[in-house]
Amino acid sequence: MIGSGFGKTQRAGYPDSDVGMLDVSANALAVLILATMLLITVAAPPSPRGEVRASERPDLFYPSPLDLPVPPQSAYWVVTGAGLTRLDLDAFAEGLAGGASVTRTDQGEATLIIDRRNYRDLNDHRLHLSLDLGALSQTAIPIGSAEDLSRASEEIRREFEQAGILPTFLIMPDSIEVFAPVYWHLRTGEVAMRWTAISDGRLILSRRVDDFETRRRGWQ
Repeated sequence: MIGSGFGKTQRAGYPDSDVGMLDVSANALAVLILATMLLITVAAPPSPRGEVRASERPDLFYPSPLDLPVPPQSAYWVVTGAGLTRLDLDAFAEGLAGGASVTRTDQGEATLIIDRRNYRDLNDHRLHLSLDLGALSQTAIPIGSAEDLSRASEEIRREFEQAGILPTFLIMPDSIEVFAPVYWHLRTGEVAMRWTAISDGRLILSRRVDDFETRRRGWQ
C-alpha cells in the first residue's frame, strides 16, 4: 500500500526504489491539486454580500448633498395655500442700502442687525423678516393643475441648470400638501433643493464666521 509520507514504504513484489518513486509521485500530485485549488480560490471574484446594486439608473434621482463652504446662490420661494411666491430680497436690500436698519416692502418688513468683529475683515449680520402672508398669497403662482405645476417647476429648473441658483422653499405649516407635488416634480427633474418650515411668517437670514470656517447642514 502506498504511504502518504515522503519516506519509502515496502510493498510486496516491488523493489524499494519503485515504491519510493510511487510515494514521490503521489505526494507531488497532491501538492499540484492543492496549488490548483488555491489558485482557483484566489482568482475567483468575491461573492456579493449585503445589498446588490443594479447597474441601471434608479427611477428616482437623489442628488448628492450640497456641502460647500459658501452655499450656492439661492432663490427663496414662500409656499402658502395659494401656491408659490418668490421672495424679493432685492427690494428689501434697496430699502436698507441707505443705512436704515428697518424697511418695508409689499412682501413684509425687514430689520437688519450687524454684529461687527474687529478681528475679521467680515461682519456678522442678521436679517429679520416678518412676511406679509396675505400679500404673498395674492401674488402666488397657483399649482392646482398639472399645467401650473409644470410652468412653475420649469422656471425653477431653468434657473438651477443655467445659473446655478438653488431653490429654497419656505413652507407654512398648512401648506405641506401644496409643496408635496412641487417637491416630487423637481426631484424627478434632477433639481437639487432646500426647504424648511416656518410657523408664523418670521424668518432670520444670517451670516456668521462659522459659515465660512465649518461645514454644517441646516436645511433638509
